[in-house]
Amino acid sequence: MRDRTSIQAAIALLLFGCIPVVVRMVSANAYTIGIVRLAIATLGLGTLMALRGQLQRVPAMDLARLAVIGLLFFGHWLTLFLGVKASSASIGAIGLSTYGAHLLILGALFGGARVRASDVVAVVIAVAGAALVVPSFDLGNEVAVGMLLASFSALLYATLPLLHQRWAHIPTRTRALGQFAFAFLFFALFLPKARWDLGARDWAGLLFLAVGVTLIGHSLWVNVTTRLSPTSTSILYYANIPVAIVLSSLLLHERLTPRIVAGGVLIIGAGVLGLVARRSRA
Repeated sequence: MRDRTSIQAAIALLLFGCIPVVVRMVSANAYTIGIVRLAIATLGLGTLMALRGQLQRVPAMDLARLAVIGLLFFGHWLTLFLGVKASSASIGAIGLSTYGAHLLILGALFGGARVRASDVVAVVIAVAGAALVVPSFDLGNEVAVGMLLASFSALLYATLPLLHQRWAHIPTRTRALGQFAFAFLFFALFLPKARWDLGARDWAGLLFLAVGVTLIGHSLWVNVTTRLSPTSTSILYYANIPVAIVLSSLLLHERLTPRIVAGGVLIIGAGVLGLVARRSRA
């Protein structure tokens, strides 16, 4: 079981590393990306579950829980896509790496975790890294806007492992389907804002995001987050950030300044430091 979980985590993280690059590469806007990805993923997973006889009636309370997960997933995706479009794939990936610091804070606020000195140090280092990445705290600056949106996306995403573990009595695939389906419904509210004048490369990118990343990657990650502790999955999650940064440099020719690299290293290091310290205490 442990080997299987490790393989699932590795595949999911490699796919996740492609997200900012493909989002930046295609001309589709954030709403189009979300609608297409979730429509295909929901239909695909729902069909697979129906063929296996895994579709089942969900109690009203659990349906409400799935709606909460879907809403948070929708917000996470929308702000990440907007952040990448506003700045760059690298900034989107670095902003998303504040995930670990957010999880430390959420664990203290809602998980009953005791705040230790290592937690405070980790959060301070992460904030310093974010400040280093952003050249000017001005909403007219594209890096600042992208970093702000991606960091907020990370905050929303950090809530999901906590909820998936709390509501683990709902079957894993049912939770994954609920997460996709409700997020799709929220994206569908913005259908008039979607753009459909897309080329062949755009559709190929959307298909990869929908099938490869959403249907396969996120389904695997739901399995991983259910079996491992939130701290463990948070540490693992950082593995996709270097993948995204390297791909953005190679495929999009994005320039990584020493300041951005240093800030990214501080943020990732702070997250790993805080999470490892918490895991050691546990």
